[in-house]
Amino acid sequence: VTLTEVARLAGVSRPFVYDNWGSKFALVEDAIFTTDDPGPLVDDGKPFAEAISDLIAAMVTIQSDPAYLAGVPGLSTDLYNRPDLLEQIESRYIAPARQAYVRLINRGKAEGAVRADVDGSALLDTIRGAVMLHTLINPTLDEAALVEHLRSIILHGITT
Repeated sequence: VTLTEVARLAGVSRPFVYDNWGSKFALVEDAIFTTDDPGPLVDDGKPFAEAISDLIAAMVTIQSDPAYLAGVPGLSTDLYNRPDLLEQIESRYIAPARQAYVRLINRGKAEGAVRADVDGSALLDTIRGAVMLHTLINPTLDEAALVEHLRSIILHGITT
């Protein structure tokens, strides 16, 4: 899809699209990553297993969104070839989630619920990849079933 096609489909002029976004990357970034402030990612009052389930559910919801599913394939080449764009996405949108995962895993370790060798940052990347692959190869699996599937595997692998 080109910006010209986007303008045509949206019923606006091509200059309007270029003036507001300037690139396909900027348009897709705005469409799939810009959201209202979701508030805290982790409820510190919830038990560890529920809190990790909430984080998994949030990732599944984001990556199951039709705009995300349509936009990410088009960004993949740009992200692969342009480390600056990857860093932009990571710092703007992934960093808060990464911090939430690290904080929750550290809390789980302090509570004795999580193995000492578990890395919260690596866990986030593992979940991101698993969700992405599941949405591609098994699109009929509903969100709740995917959350439960990932939750059971992850909790079994990281807890004491």
